[in-house]
Amino acid sequence: MQVLQVFLSILMMSLGVHAYADSDAIELLERTGLAAQQLNYDGVFAFQKGDKLQSIRIIHRSDVQGEIERLVSLSGVEREFIRTNDMVTCIYPEGKRPQANRQPLGRGFPSDLLTRLNVATLYYQVTLGEQSRIAAHQVQELLITPVDNYRYGYRLWIAKDSNLLLQSDLVDDTGRVLEKFAFSSVEIGGDIPEQSLQPQMSGNKMSWSRTESVSPSVAIEQEDASNWQIVWLPDGFALVALQNRLKARNGAAVEQRVYSDGLSSISIFIEKIRARHSHLSGGTRMGAVNAFGTIINAHFVTVVGEVPARTVEKVGNAIRYLDRSE
Repeated sequence: MQVLQVFLSILMMSLGVHAYADSDAIELLERTGLAAQQLNYDGVFAFQKGDKLQSIRIIHRSDVQGEIERLVSLSGVEREFIRTNDMVTCIYPEGKRPQANRQPLGRGFPSDLLTRLNVATLYYQVTLGEQSRIAAHQVQELLITPVDNYRYGYRLWIAKDSNLLLQSDLVDDTGRVLEKFAFSSVEIGGDIPEQSLQPQMSGNKMSWSRTESVSPSVAIEQEDASNWQIVWLPDGFALVALQNRLKARNGAAVEQRVYSDGLSSISIFIEKIRARHSHLSGGTRMGAVNAFGTIINAHFVTVVGEVPARTVEKVGNAIRYLDRSE
């Protein structure tokens, strides 16, 4: 659950200098961060994204050696994730290849937030909401609201008896839920036996460190040398990755950039037009993810992000080609 602690810590950094900070909400986030790191628990949660629903068991233990957790898919493709502090191992059944993008179970809780929370953001406010009941626990709601309409917000529900996060909703500016994680049952505290944390599946494995990253300075140098310029981004968004690769199907060169405010991210793909080549024109949406496609200087340009449609469209219209040969 270390990733959840990072999530909460980044939110805390953002609130520390924000005029809308609620002191009671800040104190609750502090306690929740400690609980996420220190508690033992064993539970089942659901993760819903659009019309897709995953059911996942998570077992987490904290001791003097740090944290270890095991996530097991209960629906869809069989797989397990074992995390020991920052080292993660994904296990798929025989005949199935681990996902190259390292996307863990239940995207958004708890294991992939680290990749979206590299930079502290100053563009959200946190306030206390209502009290209710989730998974047989009394909970306190926290509202995480962006200060503009270029990114999504969150609603969190935190157990009052343990300070463990029990539910998280990703919401748009109308309050519509785009993604949801929620425990259906959870046992908090007590001993977690070693056997419960051992993989029960044999098959293909892939391991990595969650601290692996590309130097932002290298990406910025590549951006400065590129012919493409982005003349507008939402406040707080900065370049975190840039790569050039060949598209597998037709061999075309594709430049990909990733910008993030720490909580949300936007990817830009730039590809030279080839004959018999179809491409997205205008906007489209899949769940919380919006995309916008256009043509600039004989290149297909696509902007994709877990942000509102207005954001990807405005970014797409702010891309310029600079001919450095002139």
